[in-house]
Amino acid sequence: MDLIDQLPSGLAVLTADGRWLRANTALATLLGTSPAMLAGQAAHRDRLPGVADRIDAALARLPLADDTLRDVQMPEDARGRHLRLSLRPLPDGTALLQLDDDTALKRLEAQQETLAFGISHELRAPVRAIEQFARRLLAQDAAADPQTARDHLQRIQHASGHAGGLIDALLETMRASRPPRASAAVDISLLGDWICAELQDADPGRVADIHIAPDLWAWGDEHALKQLLGKLLHNAWKFSAHRDTVRIKLTGEVVGDRLQLRLRDAGRGFDMRYAERLFVPFRRLHSADDGAGHGLGLAIAQQLARAQGGHIRVESEPDAGTTFFIELPAVPDEDAAAP
Repeated sequence: MDLIDQLPSGLAVLTADGRWLRANTALATLLGTSPAMLAGQAAHRDRLPGVADRIDAALARLPLADDTLRDVQMPEDARGRHLRLSLRPLPDGTALLQLDDDTALKRLEAQQETLAFGISHELRAPVRAIEQFARRLLAQDAAADPQTARDHLQRIQHASGHAGGLIDALLETMRASRPPRASAAVDISLLGDWICAELQDADPGRVADIHIAPDLWAWGDEHALKQLLGKLLHNAWKFSAHRDTVRIKLTGEVVGDRLQLRLRDAGRGFDMRYAERLFVPFRRLHSADDGAGHGLGLAIAQQLARAQGGHIRVESEPDAGTTFFIELPAVPDEDAAAP
């Protein structure tokens, strides 16, 4: 038995015309047969009909493609399984087909989603009950002292709003570590412009000087990358509240197979002696009066970056601003978008 038969992933070597030269035991088991029954034929046309056309099309591109198919999520099969397929070229002109069973992972994700929904529901219910009960009590006291009643009601509404925001952030934290969806070329410049426009629309009285460099492209899950960038840009906006003008600059370049972004603001900044706290949940470097929130935003951003195969680091100086350095996978050459 050689190495390929000892690997847990299902693997097969295919020729450019679709013939399977060999398949390992794990792949044969996934397909309910033996390796010998797969060899010598275009087995994907019978065994993987949902993606057979895509495999054939990818094989036809083999001389030109550096990476043909990546993490294709196949339709749920008759046995309720969620299989994931990749096809990569080999130096000798053949291709390596890989098939993995993600069923357990999908079920775990569904269980996590159910747990997250349950936590959200169970936490929100008592918060609503407290707010409603307090409203009724204050309504009874309003006739005697309306101003005090209004003040108390505002405090209750603020506290319940904060609790609701914390619940939302906890759900985001739970979801941020989930495996990313299928990767694609993502226009980071477009996302940056979009998020900054939303920030300005929500706070139209602020004067802002924002520069988002063009043609910044990453390889990943667009939804997760927008969420990641949103956390960082919102942080820059929030901690520039004391400035007459919000100044934000996003630039970057591709180094090797990595996109290296720099997000600079001219906000409040912080002492780098405490930088290790920045990405830890509930650890804040500023008070609420300085704009600090629930202490989860940057922790979520770091989780999202790591789930995409990247990471975030930071440099800052008190009252001089902060720069976040975000490293992400770059778009492979064959998938690079035109400027």
